[in-house]
Amino acid sequence: YPDVVIQEIAKRLDYGTIKSMKLTNSRLRSALLDPLLWMDLCARDHRTIPSRKFRNSLAENAVLFRDEDRFGKLDYERIWAKDPFRSNLAPPILSSIEAMRREYGWRLDDVGHCHHPTLPHVRMLVEEPPRGCEPHPEVQRCIATSIFWGTRLMRVNLIKEGFSEWVLDHIRPRIIISELVAPRPECSSIYRIHAQLLKPGERFGSYTAPSRYRAEEKEWPQENPGRWERVELVFEDYPTGMREIGVLSEGKDRGIWGGNFGAKYANLQIRIEMPDEARWLSEEDFNDSPDITWQDQAAANVTRAKVWNRHRKEYI
Repeated sequence: YPDVVIQEIAKRLDYGTIKSMKLTNSRLRSALLDPLLWMDLCARDHRTIPSRKFRNSLAENAVLFRDEDRFGKLDYERIWAKDPFRSNLAPPILSSIEAMRREYGWRLDDVGHCHHPTLPHVRMLVEEPPRGCEPHPEVQRCIATSIFWGTRLMRVNLIKEGFSEWVLDHIRPRIIISELVAPRPECSSIYRIHAQLLKPGERFGSYTAPSRYRAEEKEWPQENPGRWERVELVFEDYPTGMREIGVLSEGKDRGIWGGNFGAKYANLQIRIEMPDEARWLSEEDFNDSPDITWQDQAAANVTRAKVWNRHRKEYI
């Protein structure tokens, strides 16, 4: 059969069957490796792909340097199977803390230690819908905290999500992390978000260059509107070798109220924004070991110690 017939058959099959077909013989394998097949599937199934400007720039640079090995090629099969450039790499909040711990493997500190008879022992819980704050059209569920720090730590493995290593190492696209947060209007509260880019095997919270770490904090007084607002962290010009993103969100109330009157957080979003121009960075660009004075390093460690040391545990 001609390639077009094999490819039309493949478009009607699931991915597991297509992968099995590749193992049958070299004739089928050749037809199923054609990038045009996977580009058609990406278009049909509305996969997000880098802009036409980026793709043209990538091709032009490869021709300019006459070295196709230096400039990577987009893996459209991988893009179709994983959809790595979708609008959000973070999964949604589920109906309970235990469900997220079980399904996602998130670290969630939801149980506190308090012997006071009137104070709660639950650090955080899922509210559906959120209680006590102004409604938001995009928020159906949220995590609500209490007098204890309610902490959620999650990691995203960018390779498992479908990104090619050459994209992460040589293009280094913008990484944008955002979350919706809100207080209870009658209670003062605080919220923090910390994000870190990680190499394979690195623990979240270990010291890294400042280009790999971002944090933001919000506080609300006792009388406030109780409105949702978006907090955003952006990574640009980071070192080579980054393979995971770790995000820690936490909140608490500052009024020592009984119940879940602390800061609420919802709709975590992690997205990768590809440029329109294909710059090709080397390992020396934005090196992971810049010249940092001991004063700068001490200040950074103190800032992070507010989070890591308070929990007295090794984060994943």
